[in-house]
Amino acid sequence: MKLWGGNYEAAPDAVFWEFNRSFPFDRRLVRQELAASRAWVRALGRCGAVRPEEATTLERGLAEVLAKLEADPKYLEADVEDVHSFVEERLAEVVGDLAGQAHLGRSRNEQTVTALRLFARGAIDALARGLATLVTSLVEKARSGADAVMPGYTHTRAAEPITFGFWAAAHAWGLVRDRDRLRDARVRVDVMPLGSGALAGASLPLDREAMAKDLGFAAVSPAALDAVMDRDFAVELVSCCAQVQTHLARLSEDLIHFAGPEYGFVTLPEAFTTGSSLMPQKKNPDALELVRGKAARVDADLLRLLVLLKGLPAGYQKDLQEDKEAVFDAVDTAVGSLAVVTGVVAGLGLNRDVMLAAAGREEMMAAGLAVALAREGMPFRKAHHVVGALVAESQKSGRPLKAVAAETLATVSPAVAARLDALFDPLEAVKAKSLVGGTAPDAVRVSLDQALVRARLALIEEKEGRG
Repeated sequence: MKLWGGNYEAAPDAVFWEFNRSFPFDRRLVRQELAASRAWVRALGRCGAVRPEEATTLERGLAEVLAKLEADPKYLEADVEDVHSFVEERLAEVVGDLAGQAHLGRSRNEQTVTALRLFARGAIDALARGLATLVTSLVEKARSGADAVMPGYTHTRAAEPITFGFWAAAHAWGLVRDRDRLRDARVRVDVMPLGSGALAGASLPLDREAMAKDLGFAAVSPAALDAVMDRDFAVELVSCCAQVQTHLARLSEDLIHFAGPEYGFVTLPEAFTTGSSLMPQKKNPDALELVRGKAARVDADLLRLLVLLKGLPAGYQKDLQEDKEAVFDAVDTAVGSLAVVTGVVAGLGLNRDVMLAAAGREEMMAAGLAVALAREGMPFRKAHHVVGALVAESQKSGRPLKAVAAETLATVSPAVAARLDALFDPLEAVKAKSLVGGTAPDAVRVSLDQALVRARLALIEEKEGRG
């Protein structure tokens, strides 16, 4: 029996029925639907809409449905329209016709958004845990390489010496901001729509605040019509997933190159690579390439939601059935990608000698040389031109930049000429950047400690009972 079939004389068209059904994907919300239904029947009992013993029977019946589901996954198999129909049918198998009272005063419009909000809240907590775990792994690896000197890049060209720890901290801070965005988004997710009815609210004297407390919501929705049509929280969650995936793709891009033989800065853990069916020597960075590629997938999920919502009139529309698959896919992709990248980072091998050799290219000391001349009194713009001319001469003559500088600066700036050994030492170049946020090892360690504290707030909050 359809939940809405009272004034229908015949079954719906078979093709349309399959087209209309959402149970093949919204079945994923069955635990959230059961939790919301239990809160609802408790509320019905509290306000006297059903007798106390009926409310107790209904709640026990819903608990039994959940127990059967946990015991046998095949219990979830059913030819029903949606997850709400499934729960009511299974409840009827346990308590009989009384199951119909569980829907008293309630609309599927509010049910579906309540279940999705419960899912979104759990997804945010899972993503925050994943981010905290990845940042922890990045920080641990970065600490081991806080003084490992390597080239830093702009425009994909070697620019100045940095450290591996400094590079890793940059990626960690992007993930920390992702965690902050999720924390902020959770505030808007944590609002309970139950009691909104189909659009105009419920006529029963329900205690919405008590229902919200039962379900762990921080607030109740203040406007029923808005509550049933609002999917801002879903857009915000998927947007957060897209930003996470973008940061993971950027991190993956760097590691793909750094692990290649042309760089050789790091060695990827073998368990996160695959071989070639033709070339026996290959160990391809497929895990990282997939993470990078899946950023397009999550971006598409976000666009799908935004286009879905554009132009809908006020109130619930069937179009909104299309919201869930985008949310599920974005969350699954981001959670899975976080786990994969965490494994890659934890197993990274650092090739310090290779990194240091690459950071020793003399052209990368040019900026530091110009600054040294300026600090001796030469206007920086002139110093920039002087050093630029030295670089040009080195490239034309094939002579080392340091040798060209020693010859020219002996008369231009003897004080700087006397310090060329230090100015062309990549280790010294790194130590010189000691300001907050700089690449000096001590500054890097401070930055890493701060990132770790921010990221681990997710774990602390969950331990305090927020998750």
